[in-house]
Amino acid sequence: MKVTCHCGNVEITASYLPKDVVHCNCSICRRYAAAWAYYEPKDLRIHFKKEASVYYLWGDKEVEFHRCNQCGCLTHYKTTQKCDVNKMAVNMRLVEPDTLEALPVRNLDGAGF
Repeated sequence: MKVTCHCGNVEITASYLPKDVVHCNCSICRRYAAAWAYYEPKDLRIHFKKEASVYYLWGDKEVEFHRCNQCGCLTHYKTTQKCDVNKMAVNMRLVEPDTLEALPVRNLDGAGF
């Protein structure tokens, strides 16, 4: 699987498709309208053609939300060392629509935390 931002600067590859995508309703995910697919960091490869992504770190500082600094697309997030879980999430809104539509959706009540 390969996803890219709009301009192609950020390219993320995984050797397999996720089992599902997650729609979270927490205060930031609902604003981003992302469809997250979760991976172990070792299962992803991130390549930058022109420059590295920039990130937004908020609240408890456990998650870095990365975006392309060229076109602004939200591409992925990764947990920081402050978090108990080491994971990454890919914004599946960046894949082709038919790939996204074929994946089951799991709703996560992140607003209830």
